[in-house]
Amino acid sequence: MVMEAPVNLRLAQYSEIMGRHGDGERWAERLIDDGRNLAVWISAPPGTPPDPHIHPDFNEWWIALDGRTQWQIGQYEPVLSEWGDIVMAPAGFAHDIQPKVGVQAIRFGVTHPNGNHNIKGIAPCRLIPVDEGQTNPNLVHTSLKALVERNGTNSNWTEVAVSDERNYATYTHDIPATSSGPTSHPKENRWWVVLQGSVRWSIDGEDAVTAGPGDVVFVEQGRTYSFATTGDEASIRVTIAAPSSR
Repeated sequence: MVMEAPVNLRLAQYSEIMGRHGDGERWAERLIDDGRNLAVWISAPPGTPPDPHIHPDFNEWWIALDGRTQWQIGQYEPVLSEWGDIVMAPAGFAHDIQPKVGVQAIRFGVTHPNGNHNIKGIAPCRLIPVDEGQTNPNLVHTSLKALVERNGTNSNWTEVAVSDERNYATYTHDIPATSSGPTSHPKENRWWVVLQGSVRWSIDGEDAVTAGPGDVVFVEQGRTYSFATTGDEASIRVTIAAPSSR
């Protein structure tokens, strides 16, 4: 059941979302609904029945958060996700999602606003390995841990994870005290999921908001904003932009 709540909030806090629900409950909350995307925060404890299905005409993808979830995409072998990983089901690929570890397995799903779950998938006749050696974007499984190991922790870096007809999503790692100048996007909404550290957004004419791990920040088109990594820890965030941003 999807909970009806205000969407496109400037700051949706992980602690507030989780605090509305008990441990081990199955629930979903819409956080973003901006015409380009519908993004839903989903809790599914281990043992939740799977529902393999297909979206024939758009990619669906998820940012894994709490717990560990098993993903079986198309004919690829199942993979287990960890905090901050991105998993994609390309258009036409059946996806079978099974929470495996933790009181709650939390994921943040990014789908088409007009998507449905009426086209059911079937078990593949054979499985092929998920090749972790391929390069981004649009991998079935992007491991945050592997990105950090490859790019390091002592410098700023960005890596594209999703690049399709709806979204251009990037991981960004910023060392402490990194900041941006004012910017705006006249034709697109932009939003972020913070995975590590603390990031402060300053939006023109508003009080600044500070986001930590699991928090979601939304800035609507045309608003001028800047951001800075605060505290002593490097920050990591996923930026979800329009494809024109590539």
